[in-house]
Amino acid sequence: MRIKEEIKRTGFFWLPSVNDNPSDDSCDNHVFGTLTISDGGNIKLELSQPLVTDIQEFKLDGLNQILGHVEKDGPITLDKCRSIRNKRGIVHNAWMGSEIITADRVFTGIRYDGDASPCFNAVSFSVESIDEWVGISGIEVDNRFEDSASTILYNRPGDISFNLKNDMQLLITFAWKPPEFPMIKRAEVSQKTYFKLISKEARELDEFTAIASKITAFLCFVMNKIVCLDEISATNDDLRQSIKIYCRTWPYAKDEPVINELDMLFGFEEKQNRIESLINKWLENYEQITPAFDLYFLTKAGTLPSLNLHFLTLVQALEAFHQRTSGEDMSLRHRLEKMTQPFNNFMCGENRPGLIKNIKDTRNYLTHHDSKLESKAAKGKVLEFLCIKMNALFRLQFLKLIGFDEQEINAIVDKCSYFKGECNLGRSLPDE
Repeated sequence: MRIKEEIKRTGFFWLPSVNDNPSDDSCDNHVFGTLTISDGGNIKLELSQPLVTDIQEFKLDGLNQILGHVEKDGPITLDKCRSIRNKRGIVHNAWMGSEIITADRVFTGIRYDGDASPCFNAVSFSVESIDEWVGISGIEVDNRFEDSASTILYNRPGDISFNLKNDMQLLITFAWKPPEFPMIKRAEVSQKTYFKLISKEARELDEFTAIASKITAFLCFVMNKIVCLDEISATNDDLRQSIKIYCRTWPYAKDEPVINELDMLFGFEEKQNRIESLINKWLENYEQITPAFDLYFLTKAGTLPSLNLHFLTLVQALEAFHQRTSGEDMSLRHRLEKMTQPFNNFMCGENRPGLIKNIKDTRNYLTHHDSKLESKAAKGKVLEFLCIKMNALFRLQFLKLIGFDEQEINAIVDKCSYFKGECNLGRSLPDE
């Protein structure tokens, strides 16, 4: 989850079994602490003393939920907590010291006290660059320079609805902010696009965030960049308020993406009539191919320390993808032949056997370090070239997986300038 500015809140924290009167800060069981939420959805709670001070009550696995009351946000719940560092000493037969705790997620504005996970009917989430992909704006500007005049008109676009096969409804919805007062020097209208998942039956948060992560992954392929969830909120039929949530999500990359429309496989409006079937096809296949996607996203996250490791991870991602979609056991060469055959025009044409041999020989050398293969292994520009071609091949597999036929894929490649360049790169293999 993208957290652009670190969130830091101070307040008092306690275990669910303790009296939770937030105004009773003098309560012995209310511990002062600082909650920090940083980029990636990393959650850390630093406490001035351990939550459990009685030796007999102390258990390493005794933490699940921690409740609190913090500045700005008020009531708060930390869920799925773990103690990672304790500094403890015995004073008057009790544990004293400090404690650092991590949590998987934080609910702000509410305290949940119980073993059962909270359930929701709707979860809204935003993804980086969703505005660019959807491309719908309710803002109209009429500049009349000859009259030194300008008119800004805003009409909120209507929600767009899709039915998912898991009995959820997916909305594309739009939030907006009017100009702030006073408007003496500046008047600005802003709009932000969101996805919203709706379920008639209340469900645990994990069910919603699993779908949200898969839709985010869908956009990663479309944009050829790792884009992250940057906002999550939830509500249910019994709540009047929306609960803001912070948590770790995948895919995630440390660097914020720079999106170029020329590298986008397709925009929302181009395929609006097919988006429902494309997303449902993606969700239907995602679980089976998750290991391949995880490997592929590692290559896009920018954290692999070398080009050799980048190459090996892409090879493994392609192997895993083919094995899990075909169920066939075969050599890498045969897998690559089968995966590239439908896209011969994009995979070096008549030089496709040379491309496949280069990938195979380089993989075998880097894996087995056979000195006989050293001269055959790709290095430098050739290795970069192989990585570019394998990335393009994986994106072609994505388009095929979600339901595009050969003619449609040709049209997408022809329109997408950067992708077309990657696919057509290397009619002859480059020199070292």
